[in-house]
Amino acid sequence: MIAAIVDDEVPPVSGFVESAFNPLVYQAVRQCLTGRPGLTGRPADGARTALVLASTMGDTDTLDLGSRRLVAGQVHNPLLFMQSTANAILGRLSLDFAITGPLLALSVLGNLAGELLTTAELLRADGELDRIVLVGVELAGSERTATAHRELGTNPPAVSAAVAIALDRDDPIPSCPCGNPSVPPIQSATYGSLCGLVEVAARIRGAKP
Repeated sequence: MIAAIVDDEVPPVSGFVESAFNPLVYQAVRQCLTGRPGLTGRPADGARTALVLASTMGDTDTLDLGSRRLVAGQVHNPLLFMQSTANAILGRLSLDFAITGPLLALSVLGNLAGELLTTAELLRADGELDRIVLVGVELAGSERTATAHRELGTNPPAVSAAVAIALDRDDPIPSCPCGNPSVPPIQSATYGSLCGLVEVAARIRGAKP
């Protein structure tokens, strides 16, 4: 089991523009995949690897920029259309790391960590996967997204961040810290809906020598 938390400047990803959403996802997943290239005793099998991405707001920078250009009557950048779906960066990761297993993107309102961990349990139950990479991502956003958060009753993050956790077949699925008083909470004002996933990743990273 390996985890990555990325909440700082990341290099761009070719084919993706303007928004930090896709580079954050790419770097978090890359750190997990390169940090533990294969299962013990054999190389990683891309056909038996799944990527699961979850977000509450998604790529708000791309959506905001695209809508502003549309209202202003400006020429639309076709890259913005392509990257407006979260599956786009999963497709790029699948090409770069030869992953041909399931690629899932979830829109989550509420317990993002719990939804990702539950999805991991469901995927692993069929016995056809050796590795599941879970990744959550949120952008700090703008006043427009802050308004949307208020309407949904969710907390906007103060930083843009992505958190990835790679679970191999024999790894235990971590427990969700939400509602567990023994787990010191990460301030939701910092990470918003990623709060629980950051806590899980911090526990995994802290357990490593």
